[in-house]
Amino acid sequence: MKKLRFSVKGMSCAACVAHVEHAATKVCGKETVNVSLLTNSITVLVEDDVNEEKVFSTLKKALSSAGYGLENENERKKNQAEEDFKKGIRKLVASGILTVLLMYIAMGSMMGLPVPAVLTQNGVIFGLCQLALALPVILLNFKFYRNGFFALFHGAPNMDSLIAIGSSASLLYGLVAVGIMAYGYGVGDHGLVHSYYHNLYFESAAMILTLVSLGKTLEGRAKSNAAKAVTKLAALMPQTARRERNGTVEELPLSEIEVGDVLLVREGETIPVDGVVLEGVGSVDESAISGESIPVEKGEGNEVTAVCTLTGGHLKIRAEKIGSDTVLSRIIGLLEDAAASKAPIARIADKVSGIFVPAVIAIAVLTAAVWLIVTRDVARAFECAVSVLVISCPCALGLATPTAVMVGISRGAGLGILIKSSESLENLHSVRYFLTDKTGTLTEGKPSVTDVICFSGNKEDLLRYAYGAEAMSTHPLAAAVCREAEARGIERPQATDYLSCVGMGIQATVDGKRCVVGTPEFLRQNGVNASEGSFLEKEMKRLEERGKTAICVAVEFELKGILGIADHLRADSVQALGAMKKMGITPVMLTGDNERTARAIAEECEIDYYARMLPEDKEKKIRDYSAMGRCAMAGDGINDTPALAAADIGIAIGAGTEVAVDCADVVLSKNSLADAVTAIDLSRATITCIKQNLFWALIYNSICIPVAAGVLYPAFGITLSPMIASAAMSVSSVCVVLNSLRLRTVNIYGDGKKERRKRKLREKEQKTKEIEKKSEKENTEMFGKMKTVTFGVEGMMCNNCKAHVEKALSEIKGVKSAVADPDAKSVTVVAKESVEESTLKDAVTKAGYRIL
Repeated sequence: MKKLRFSVKGMSCAACVAHVEHAATKVCGKETVNVSLLTNSITVLVEDDVNEEKVFSTLKKALSSAGYGLENENERKKNQAEEDFKKGIRKLVASGILTVLLMYIAMGSMMGLPVPAVLTQNGVIFGLCQLALALPVILLNFKFYRNGFFALFHGAPNMDSLIAIGSSASLLYGLVAVGIMAYGYGVGDHGLVHSYYHNLYFESAAMILTLVSLGKTLEGRAKSNAAKAVTKLAALMPQTARRERNGTVEELPLSEIEVGDVLLVREGETIPVDGVVLEGVGSVDESAISGESIPVEKGEGNEVTAVCTLTGGHLKIRAEKIGSDTVLSRIIGLLEDAAASKAPIARIADKVSGIFVPAVIAIAVLTAAVWLIVTRDVARAFECAVSVLVISCPCALGLATPTAVMVGISRGAGLGILIKSSESLENLHSVRYFLTDKTGTLTEGKPSVTDVICFSGNKEDLLRYAYGAEAMSTHPLAAAVCREAEARGIERPQATDYLSCVGMGIQATVDGKRCVVGTPEFLRQNGVNASEGSFLEKEMKRLEERGKTAICVAVEFELKGILGIADHLRADSVQALGAMKKMGITPVMLTGDNERTARAIAEECEIDYYARMLPEDKEKKIRDYSAMGRCAMAGDGINDTPALAAADIGIAIGAGTEVAVDCADVVLSKNSLADAVTAIDLSRATITCIKQNLFWALIYNSICIPVAAGVLYPAFGITLSPMIASAAMSVSSVCVVLNSLRLRTVNIYGDGKKERRKRKLREKEQKTKEIEKKSEKENTEMFGKMKTVTFGVEGMMCNNCKAHVEKALSEIKGVKSAVADPDAKSVTVVAKESVEESTLKDAVTKAGYRIL
């Protein structure tokens, strides 16, 4: 399956989202369509062999019939959003100036302000002057009419429909009022003229559009700020790279770089691709990927990642992954998918929004009818109906969830936590059970051999056979055996017929002999005499009680010995598990290790555990816990992938296998379990924010619509004018988005005020070191290698003497600086190494002073 994403034109509120989804599901199926108001996009899940152009044309036709446009994201201009924003600002400024003039003319006389008499003496001229100012405002904001009436006529009314109806009703009312006043002047009925003189509503028509446009502009800017993480990441990628080929170095556009090319990276440059270091040593700032500000030393054989900065040294790297295959591209893809996905809680708002606009229109009609029947006051009935249309705010409902989700996911990405979907972010907040693998998750994942126990032969032979078999495995324990053998200078023997049994052991033919490495059960299954209760069992028990993993080695069906391997707990694992308990989460360890080793680790962490777990056992245990409550699983190896897939939330440690990362819902790039706690805390903060947003949106509409309809008028004489209603509607949307942006700074585990302050301090110190290093380098380039010389000088009595000595030394070629101290009777000189100390002393002696 593959995902296709297209841009949708004409969406303005949650009702639009519901209509677009309804139209798209008719041709694509309900389970394959996802619409995002935040990114104004639609994502369609299709089979790999489906033609993209065919899907686009079919979808475009379906959305067109519903009143919306569709365009391919690849065809959009890079700076389209910024251009649209600037264009909108120009229109908003023009609308604002015209609306202020209109308000001055319409209400200035009532407020005692001077208004030209020619405009106020005749009601028709007064009305036509207001119309002349209102029409440009309407034309500048005509998109509300175009989109609103188009959606209304297609049976899918949205927020623009409410604005268009309210504003056009005010305009039509004003036109009719001017006509009636003209009729009044014609028949000499000045009472009729006076009754409509101050009830033209042209100012309401213009003010509604201007205030809504202002709200939309602020809302759009805030939305773009909420989603700017993707743009920031994309901007980090350099445009060119320096390739070395056949001894020649050339600078090429990044698009021309191929896998296998050798690239050169200098100090201060950004690494352009994912690759492996071939030559050189350097410090690499990986904060763009991992969120960790402290640079990491890289040398030959180390992997480097695109967009990381080389802060010191130089590297020659081989390109391994380019373009869309790089880690950065995958992160951007995850963020875009997460932004376009829909959290389950968002569907509540979608259901409400689907019936919201028709219900508001019905309430407005009912309001007008009731006022007409009760008061027979056409002006009051009209004003209340328009206020109901304008004050209702479906866009606040539509933005309540996606803005909070986007800010939450963006903040997580900045901390090295990649959350793949909105659903994953929501589900994290209600995790009750946290199941975790041991090796590489709770522990450092770099075990080492601590004991070599021989039953026959010598230690070198035991290690050599184990080395031959384990060298063909990718398991962390196998890597520990290989490292130990290499450290002892043992050459790798020839091995063939490799066979692995996950969670049990391996077997291979080493130097022509059958070798079996693994658990006692595995050895017995393969015909080796590893009887229980023997010396083997006692040695294994001794090792395992000390928290070590013991693996047996047999050659030609004879047990040769045991290797003890220890993997230390990560420094922050115990603290992170303790934090989970305080959050009401029950942590449990699942490990393929033996009972005694598992117990030793579990006791240190003070958590429950299950030992001797095969991959299928882990999966079954996950399902058991899931039946009791929402369950998360953290792991890093291939053997963890079934459990990661089975869990409600799969969490992959970033240094783990690519398969585990692909199966997970959340990826921790810094390899720290503390980040799992941070992710859960971030999820809880995000869900709290979403609930606040939904509460505000629903309460706002529940209170304001009845007030606008005039329910408070009989008791308190309170009604709302359309202008106040439109201002309240705009403020409602902006408040929802601003509350979501607050998530950027809310305190969460591992990223509170103290942590952020410490991180900024580390970054400041790092920048200072880089500046000092750069300055030192520049000085070296300018003056060559420098030395500092200090010697005593007698005869300096005052500041004039001090200046005299310093001048004499500074005139010597190769001297960078000289500082004399009369009180200490000494002088310190920084000069090139080629400058002799005797030359410096001679200069001071010639100046009339004596060397001590």
